[in-house]
Amino acid sequence: MALTKPISPDSIVFVGGDQVRFHQSLHFRPRQIENYRFLFVESGGGEFLFADETLPIDGRILLMLAPGPREIRYRDTRPVSYTYVEFESRFRLIDTSFVSYPESSPHFHTLAGLLRSIVTNKGAGASLLISAAIELARSHPSRSDSASEFDTRIQHVLDYIDRHLNHPLRVAELAREAGLSEPQFRRVFRKVMSIGPKEYLLQERMNYARRILQSEGLRVGEVADLLQFETVYQFSNQYKNVHGHSPSQDSSFRRYL
Repeated sequence: MALTKPISPDSIVFVGGDQVRFHQSLHFRPRQIENYRFLFVESGGGEFLFADETLPIDGRILLMLAPGPREIRYRDTRPVSYTYVEFESRFRLIDTSFVSYPESSPHFHTLAGLLRSIVTNKGAGASLLISAAIELARSHPSRSDSASEFDTRIQHVLDYIDRHLNHPLRVAELAREAGLSEPQFRRVFRKVMSIGPKEYLLQERMNYARRILQSEGLRVGEVADLLQFETVYQFSNQYKNVHGHSPSQDSSFRRYL
């Protein structure tokens, strides 16, 4: 990263963002890109070609791409799925064509969650979230061997959460998955993710609930049951705490009537 001082949301202008999925090879021919882009590739294979470097893509990776010449090729060996957020910055953010954050990076899941949140909220509050993502990306630590071991344990927990978003997981259960005592797990998780495990779990479950409400045509009560909440009120209350409004506002059920 080139910058050393904090990024103000006032210096960021949200341009656009979306979740893209396709099942065919695709070639974006060379062109000059004017804006920065955060890109979270969830699946797919191919390569990004820059003026002076080629970046292979094979599975999950998160990138910050700088303005400049770019060419993209996706192969059709597997479905392609990615989320992107494009933005302008008054400051130069990186000294290279791109910076990559592999899945083993300690802030990978938090950054991916921020990008999904920007896209899900259709850009509402995007400048603030993008500046937070930039700061988090810049704080990527150089890890010692013991820190790498902890990151591996936390990575296992993050994958476990991803596979069990419909379950009411407890921090004690996550600590056991990490092979740590609960107090130690809380400390390590916050150090790696910049957020507590309980807060992260709530955020991920409510983001999952929102995706289901918007895409699957389920009632609010059905989603509450799916996520194993004891009452719809409890689910709605937690949903509002995360998203700032009731789940009924995001429900697509009425479109199916």
